Amino acid sequence: MNKMISSLMLVLSLLVIAQAGAMSHDTADITIHNPWIRSAPPNAPALGVFMEIHNNSDHNIKLLSANASGYKRLELHKTEHKNGMMKMIKQDFMPILAHSKLTLKPGSWHIMMISPELVPNEGDFVMIELAFDNGLSITLRAKVRKGNMTMKYQQF
Repeated sequence: MNKMISSLMLVLSLLVIAQAGAMSHDTADITIHNPWIRSAPPNAPALGVFMEIHNNSDHNIKLLSANASGYKRLELHKTEHKNGMMKMIKQDFMPILAHSKLTLKPGSWHIMMISPELVPNEGDFVMIELAFDNGLSITLRAKVRKGNMTMKYQQF
């Protein structure tokens, strides 16, 4: 009986070590830089989230979803320019090519935080979880800051 428990503990320990190695490898594949949320008035129906997502791996990766508590939902969006008009289009995913970065910025790729329970104030931080198609999930702290609300968008 004692030998069986020792064997079981050895197998479980090896599984934990193998899993920990896999998680640390995946984490190095993606790095997030400068996450921020555009400040908004207290009655705003949605807020924009921006950042740089770096794919350090040899494979293309997709951002599949985002989540944050206190919001009805988060959506992946891309602003498209057609016939002189700008339109935000909901996306199923955001592609991040191997050894490159995807910049989420106003007038381009971004995440929309829909129906906030309480609009955060400038200087506040919001925790956001990002889920990727390689199985990685990253939780980040995004700071609420002023953004130029009247900026002229250019074609990207």
